[in-house]
Amino acid sequence: MTTAALTTSTTKPATTMPAPGNVENLTVLEVTTTSVKMSWNNTGDSRYRVNWGDKGNTNTDIVMGNIKTITNLTPGFLYTINVTAVASDNLTEGRPATKTVHTKPEAVNSLQVTGPVKPVNVRVASRSTDNLNINWTLPEGRVDYYSVNISNQNVSYYNTSKTNDTMVIFSGLHPGRLFLITVTAVAGNLTNTSDQFSFATYPKPPQSLIIIYKTISSLQLQWSTFPIMNGAPGISYFITYQPSLNNISSINESIVLDGLQSGTLYNIRVKTVGPDQLESTAVSNSTYTLPDMVSKILAIGTTTNMSVSWTKAGGQVSSYFVQLWENTAPGSNQTTLSNETTQVEFVGLTPGVLYFVEVVTISGPEKSNKSSVSNATFPTPPASITVNSQTVSSINFTWTSPADMPNHLYNYSVHTANGSYSTQNNWFLLENLLSGSSYNVSVVTVGVLGYRSAAISTTNYTKPQAVMDLMATEVTTSSVTLKWNQSDSKSHYSYEVRVESVSMSELVRTTNSTTITVNGLESGRNYTFTVTTFIASYSKADPVKVFYFTRPYNITDLKVLTLNTTAIYLNWTKPYEYKANFKYLVETTGCGNKTNNSTVDNITFSELIPGTNCNFCVSVMAANGIKGKETCITQYTKPEVVKLSISNNGFNNSVLVSWTKPAGNVEMYRLQLNSSSTNFSRVEQLNFTSTSFLFTNLSAAVLYSAVMIANSGPFYEPSEMVTNATYPNPPGPIEILSKTTDSIDLLWGAAPLMSTASGYFYKLTYNPLQQVVNVSSAITHLTLSSLLSGTSYNISVRTVGPMDFESESVYKYMVTTRPYNVTSLSTMPTERNINVTWSPPIDYKNNYHYSLTWQSSDDQVFRNISYTESKYITNLMSGTEYNINVTTKTSDGTQSATVPVSTCTDASPVKDLTCKGPNSGEAKVNLHWSKPDGKSSGFQFTVLNGSQNNTSEGNCCTHTISNLAYHSEYNITVKTQSCGKPSTPEMIKCLTGVAKPPVPLNFMKELDLTKDHQTFTVKIKTDLIDNSKGPVTHVGILVASDDNAQSSNLEKFLVKTYDDWKKKSAQVYLATVVSYITTSRSSTNSLEISVGTKSTWEVYRNDVLDPSGTYKYSIVMFTYLAMDSNRYINISSSVFSITVFSGVTLDKDPVITWIAVGVTVGIFGLLFFILIGFVIYWRRLIRKESPDIQIQSLGSMAVRVEDFEAYYRKQKADSNCGFAEEFEDIKPVGTAQAKMHALAMENKPKNRYNNVLPYDSSRVKLSVVRGSPNEDYINANYMPGYLSRKEFIAAQGPLPATVNEFWRMIWEKNVHTLVMLTRCNEQGRVKCEQYWGPSTKYYEDIIVTTTSEILLEDWTIRDFDIKNVKTTEVRSVRHFHFTAWPDHGVPETTELLISFRHLVREHMNQYSRNSPTVVHCSAGVGRTGTFIAIDRLIFQIERENIVDVYGIVHDLRMHRPLMVQTEDQYVFLNQCALDIIRARTGNNVDLIYQNTAAISIYENVEPKMKYLKTGS
Repeated sequence: MTTAALTTSTTKPATTMPAPGNVENLTVLEVTTTSVKMSWNNTGDSRYRVNWGDKGNTNTDIVMGNIKTITNLTPGFLYTINVTAVASDNLTEGRPATKTVHTKPEAVNSLQVTGPVKPVNVRVASRSTDNLNINWTLPEGRVDYYSVNISNQNVSYYNTSKTNDTMVIFSGLHPGRLFLITVTAVAGNLTNTSDQFSFATYPKPPQSLIIIYKTISSLQLQWSTFPIMNGAPGISYFITYQPSLNNISSINESIVLDGLQSGTLYNIRVKTVGPDQLESTAVSNSTYTLPDMVSKILAIGTTTNMSVSWTKAGGQVSSYFVQLWENTAPGSNQTTLSNETTQVEFVGLTPGVLYFVEVVTISGPEKSNKSSVSNATFPTPPASITVNSQTVSSINFTWTSPADMPNHLYNYSVHTANGSYSTQNNWFLLENLLSGSSYNVSVVTVGVLGYRSAAISTTNYTKPQAVMDLMATEVTTSSVTLKWNQSDSKSHYSYEVRVESVSMSELVRTTNSTTITVNGLESGRNYTFTVTTFIASYSKADPVKVFYFTRPYNITDLKVLTLNTTAIYLNWTKPYEYKANFKYLVETTGCGNKTNNSTVDNITFSELIPGTNCNFCVSVMAANGIKGKETCITQYTKPEVVKLSISNNGFNNSVLVSWTKPAGNVEMYRLQLNSSSTNFSRVEQLNFTSTSFLFTNLSAAVLYSAVMIANSGPFYEPSEMVTNATYPNPPGPIEILSKTTDSIDLLWGAAPLMSTASGYFYKLTYNPLQQVVNVSSAITHLTLSSLLSGTSYNISVRTVGPMDFESESVYKYMVTTRPYNVTSLSTMPTERNINVTWSPPIDYKNNYHYSLTWQSSDDQVFRNISYTESKYITNLMSGTEYNINVTTKTSDGTQSATVPVSTCTDASPVKDLTCKGPNSGEAKVNLHWSKPDGKSSGFQFTVLNGSQNNTSEGNCCTHTISNLAYHSEYNITVKTQSCGKPSTPEMIKCLTGVAKPPVPLNFMKELDLTKDHQTFTVKIKTDLIDNSKGPVTHVGILVASDDNAQSSNLEKFLVKTYDDWKKKSAQVYLATVVSYITTSRSSTNSLEISVGTKSTWEVYRNDVLDPSGTYKYSIVMFTYLAMDSNRYINISSSVFSITVFSGVTLDKDPVITWIAVGVTVGIFGLLFFILIGFVIYWRRLIRKESPDIQIQSLGSMAVRVEDFEAYYRKQKADSNCGFAEEFEDIKPVGTAQAKMHALAMENKPKNRYNNVLPYDSSRVKLSVVRGSPNEDYINANYMPGYLSRKEFIAAQGPLPATVNEFWRMIWEKNVHTLVMLTRCNEQGRVKCEQYWGPSTKYYEDIIVTTTSEILLEDWTIRDFDIKNVKTTEVRSVRHFHFTAWPDHGVPETTELLISFRHLVREHMNQYSRNSPTVVHCSAGVGRTGTFIAIDRLIFQIERENIVDVYGIVHDLRMHRPLMVQTEDQYVFLNQCALDIIRARTGNNVDLIYQNTAAISIYENVEPKMKYLKTGS
């Protein structure tokens, strides 16, 4: 029901009780003979009213949750049940929901059809404003149906309803009306009518309730009525109002409530009262009566404060509002005070002002009339009296106006020895006085209402006479001594000496003497000295001034710099306390007397004498010409530069240097001779009278440079550099290095003692044409080309040095050129020999012969002389490369160029060739042989297989040939390869090995199984046995009874026997092995293996099994079976495959069965007649309800990794048909488990969803801290991971009321890794309460501090410090918040979630090895289950090489309902498995998967650039 908005006459919103929600989806959960269990939607309200009828009685109960079980009902009776949401006032209700239901009958009895009896107990089971629910009883007998009549003449309503039940609901009725009811029982053509009854519908409530007028003691109310209520008989209104719980009735639509308390909040409710005194739901409003006024208001002021007090108002008061202002204009001084306050003080007011005060009483939003008072503040006195001016005969007094007072509201009263005066001015002149005399004056302020301020007073003197004859007697750099005379000296006179300057603050000295020395002054500064006679801080004479400069300080850091031979530059640091008006006086003596003035701190003197020592003095002058102390320094001018000349005079070891004397003074000469090419340097110091010098013992062909340095004082002035060279030395003897048919390569000795020479070369001349060649000094050989073959040449060489000076020549006579080489050199090799032939050279001569050499890379050189054009070389190494050279020689030994040729001998064949085909792995052959004679570069292998040949190559002395067929024979040839021809081939026949036989995808499902109470037999069709990797020779069977036995690592149990299993030292044992002979694949033969037959194979016993036992079995197929010395299977040598487990349950022992059958038949005989009645009744219900017991699968569908892609494509075909069947099969798994703690009344509010409740067997239990047994409950379960059965905790997202328990679970279970897979709000709905804050938050005994937060595109990582306040222990928790997963959907790509899992797992491996990891989404089943399943799935693929998505989800659902909640999530897990496998094999680099449905639903998810949908 929606309540209309209520308003008052003041238009302010009134208080309205929020309407509760409407109950919907009223559902019958369970019906027995005496009880009915109902549920409905959670409207968010705290309570619900449940009504039900029972034989004329109406029962009511208030429940706190949305489930109710009604008990103590009558079997086989029709009940009408109404559920209504109720607000916290227990009055305001929502729209109800109604359901009718029969309880189950106790038995079925046969009835005779006779005349019906009259229906009795006609009553109203429930009613509303527009419907009546009528029921009745039939005392006995039976009827065919009932005819129920209802009528109301006032609204012309007539209706008849036929029903087979003992109840009927009439809807669409008028509210607040009385209806007549009769019930007629009809049996065949017989009827019987009940008495007539009248029942009324509930009236409609008023439409709205408003307050149209109020006083301090009354409220006037008004409301309106729905039009449909017009004409309703006997309508009145029942009004209640609080806080005094009064009530009153009215037949009108308005009323005045009087006698009320002022300022009080009244909650008013109005109901419509109709026929049978039925009341409607109430409309309500809340309002205050007007508050009363305060009395006895009083205001008392000071200069700046006003204290206001009053007597409290009557009635209820929320607060008082007090405001103060001046001049009848409201100001900003206002305040709101509590209802207990009767005094307030306003501070910071203006002195001397009239103020008005108002006090208003406030109750809620209402205010009383105003209570007023006025008073003035006192004026303030003048701030101070000062003397504005004085003469020797008068004093002019003045004072500061009173602070913060308006000028027009006051004047002054002045009191002197001569009388009192009133004035508006703030000054007063006292005249005709004596000089140096004392006078007193006082002033008061007169303000509003004649209020007077306190008086202020002062005393002062007339001025004395000024001083005379003021002068300075002494001046220094920091002080001035002054002296003066006083004409009218008096004992109380003092003298003020003021010192002023532009660069300092005023300096004041006081003395009683007529002389003073002022210290601490600045040098060179102009000071104003003012001397004033004064009388003790009262009056002063006219001042007398004089002006004096202090002396400046001397300069510092005087430095000189000689610029040239006639100029010197001086600079210095400005004197201490330098002034801009300073000047410098600079004087020089010793090199020409000069005096200069400078305004800057530097000066240059020019036209001085070169090479002379000068003296310089600098003094500082202040602006008035007063000088400071003089500072002096000496410095030389530079000497003049000397002009040089140099000559070698034709020698190779000396030079002569000469010069003329320069102008000015030179104290000494320094002559330096250098050579850059020889690092030679020699210095000679000469007196100023020298003009030349000879340097001897020098190197030949070297450039020498001379520099003369003239020295005066510290200066050394170099001359310009002059250069000349010594003559070169001749070269050494000429040597012939090599000759060709048209060239000579010659070498000569380098010119001696020329290593330090610079820039020389050689000039070569040769006959007969006297040709000249210039050669660099770095080269001492040269090739003369284009010469004539066999011709003699005369050759000469000489040295050319710097400045083209040439040495004497050296000679070489009669040098001859070489003959030509042989042509057409060829070879013909065999395995051990080579035949070499060639043609004679061009221009062959009779005296020629041939030199022949041959050599391999690792052998010595062999030589031979031949006089013919061929040579046969024997006893060589096979497969070896030989280098052969042939040279032509003349009679004088001159050789031609050598002609080379390279060739290889043929390779030798391999020796001792063998082969072997290994088992396991791929089909291949391993070859081995001994190294052949000689050398080889490799080997060629040819596999002969029918008409096809396959060739490969390899190295010595083993080789593997792959890509063959298993268990097949091949002819293989081997040839030795070398640099020459290959060897003759060697042939061998080889047989390949076998590998693990493949296991078909549905192998275990295709097996036929027969059993009795002690044995079972497995029949394997021969077409299921795959011989593609070698023929299967034996088949065995592994057996286990332990539910914990897993399909992984079963090979270790091949050495476990029946006895080991019986002793429980092994979970699995090998029962038996049978031989198998391969048959044609088209054969329909089968292989049978029986377990429990008491047979024996080797050391393995195949003994009997237990009756009724449940076992697992797995098939072992061998392509190669090896036994060890103890007759056990050699696991490492054998080749086999093992299937996954399948299950079998044996029959019961027949003896026990017959006894049980007999007992059962007897019991069923007794119960048969009792049950037959129930069969008829329940037949209809059975058709509608699903059976209580569901048939579940065995819980595993393991698929090998190598077979998974084919399996995936098969299951995904036809719109995921195969996966849909698997998901349907898994839905009922685990649902029969108890959830008693979750259904406890106290724990129901702790569940976010009423269909996601934790199983009792695996729920997480918290500690009990306050003694309540339900404190240990939280909606969370332990979940099995791959590494531990309690590796995870799956939890719902915390509710506002369960955040404390959530953090308590984190602490008590020592959780360090927390995974959140939902946003707090999704699509406008709250999915999870935010259980952390930006800094620190408190959750009972746990303090949580966020220490870091890293925001990424698809997830956020946070670090929390959690502290237990009881123990003060602090722990760290990392929060992995995945934000890219839609509810009930799947992430956009598999890569995204797999990457996130790796991130979480890395942290778990480091910090959560011994504690569970908490995972939650909103409900804690869909996304949570998918994440945990992916973690287990990755481990399963990596460690077991299988994929069992079905088995993982089956296991998870045994611990928490609805884990992996949707079919899309189930398909997504299989897609993850496929992408992980492809990534391992390199077929799927990006791990890509896109869910098209998810993208279409969640349009805000943007696919990443590289993500594309896969083709699977």
